Amino acid sequence: MLYDSHDLFNNAKKNLPCLVFIDEIDAVGRQRGTVIGEGNDEREQTLNQLLTEMDGFIGNSGVIVLAATNRPEILHSALLRPGWFDRQVTRQNIAITKSP
Repeated sequence: MLYDSHDLFNNAKKNLPCLVFIDEIDAVGRQRGTVIGEGNDEREQTLNQLLTEMDGFIGNSGVIVLAATNRPEILHSALLRPGWFDRQVTRQNIAITKSP
């Protein structure tokens, strides 16, 4: 989970060019109400901090941010707005067969 995205993005800016990869972005970026009984204040604060840090980037800043999830349907709509994670690449399962 992202605990201090401010430090993460400051380090990325100091080490240009840089690629930031966030695995399982749905852990902090899920829609409200997708988990019953979940206290989500910390998660929402982390999501807001992440969006604030990403909002500070200029088009060609030298930092590329990628994220992965296997549950895109639960992502918060704020993550999918233009300028954040607005491009999606879907990977389909590939059938592998053995050669005789």
